[in-house]
Amino acid sequence: MFVLVATKTNAFTISLIHRYSPESPFHEPNLTYPQMITRLNSQARSRRAGMALADREGFDNDLLKPDTIRPVLEPELSHLAFLVKVSLGTFSHGSPSHKSYYLDFDTGSDLTWMQCEDCKKRRHGCFPQIEPPFPNSKSTSYSPLPCEQHALCYPGQCVGDFCSYRLVYADASHSHGILALETLTFDSSSTHGKETVRMVFGCGFDNVKSYDVEPDSKLAGILGMGWGSRSLVNQLSQQTHGRFSYCLPPIREAAQGSPVRLHFGSDIHAPSNLHTTPLLKYPDDMSYFATLLDMSISSHKLNIPSHFFAKGGPDAGGCIFDSGAALTRVSRPAYQIFKQALMQHLSEADSRLKKMGRMYGYDLCYRRSPPFKGFTHLPSITFHFQGGANFVVQPQQAFFVETKGAHSEYVCLAMIPSDEERMSCIGVQTQANHILVFDLQAKQLHFGPQDCSPSP
Repeated sequence: MFVLVATKTNAFTISLIHRYSPESPFHEPNLTYPQMITRLNSQARSRRAGMALADREGFDNDLLKPDTIRPVLEPELSHLAFLVKVSLGTFSHGSPSHKSYYLDFDTGSDLTWMQCEDCKKRRHGCFPQIEPPFPNSKSTSYSPLPCEQHALCYPGQCVGDFCSYRLVYADASHSHGILALETLTFDSSSTHGKETVRMVFGCGFDNVKSYDVEPDSKLAGILGMGWGSRSLVNQLSQQTHGRFSYCLPPIREAAQGSPVRLHFGSDIHAPSNLHTTPLLKYPDDMSYFATLLDMSISSHKLNIPSHFFAKGGPDAGGCIFDSGAALTRVSRPAYQIFKQALMQHLSEADSRLKKMGRMYGYDLCYRRSPPFKGFTHLPSITFHFQGGANFVVQPQQAFFVETKGAHSEYVCLAMIPSDEERMSCIGVQTQANHILVFDLQAKQLHFGPQDCSPSP
């Protein structure tokens, strides 16, 4: 039983923080938009390869053995696009009433976890973190789960008398710790002000991460929002009803501080004319899959063979909607057809475009001289999903345009080929100015165009 202590019983809203917005610990006031895009794109990763192995249902402890062959991660585990600020614990005796930390927001992970104080003990390990690890022994609301006596315990995994967890990532990063109930408070710029819940999280006492290893790192762990039973949306199902929604502003506006909300339950206010496609759940992956069938450039359907997008087994293929990935990636064989058709379209639409090499982390770029200073002559891109659901990406989200003085500008397709043969990922640059509603109980994804710049 999960105790919900928020003031509303059927709704929940929290704030998401763009990685480079003024509210983020990674904010750099002098970072230009092209620099930001280049950095986000260079940090993009193959989310499918980087999934937490222990988030799989039926997790096999043999995966933790040193000689186990693991998939190669490309290139980093973290650097997700959005963060969540969370306060947790209950303290007294002159201490602050709670401790605040930043977590990566990840729809591809199940368990929410963070680094705890026992990582400082002998034979344990802490990754660099500017804030002291969470002092769980001093929190009066911290309650470890008794071994094998809670529905969210991993079967056969205990440390002493308490349930434990092991997360092993493909780049050799890992976290090992205790599962416990704790009180968490999230920032919310909605009318609720703050949202407080009590839920199970992972209190990590042996942690290694192969990314973001600077000593002044302000990240403490992961907020899991995937399919699994341990994710926030499923733990708080009485309040969320298994539904969450977001509407992401374009990256430039999100980084300037445009508010981003994550809505749950009856806090979701979506138009009635949204497109709907089935959400697919696989036991080996916590990500949200949908069946991608084809793509269009403007109104011209490309007739890409659907098996180029298909899920082809436990570790291959499919298309995910990922709030953590900056870039959209299209499966390699489909991308080649798409790229050739797009180059033909652009050559016919604008003779001033001269093809360039890879720029800003994008694969297909052009120089246009004189500059047009806009998105005219650039087409929309449509992803066709099962059920007749068409995800239409306007030129402002499908392309990156950067003016260089008075004489030229650069135009890039804001999508790249996938590192995996049949894996595709709809990232946040493409999702911008769409409302998305994830309904886990009905196993449906609803989406449609919407101006996400004002408060949704």
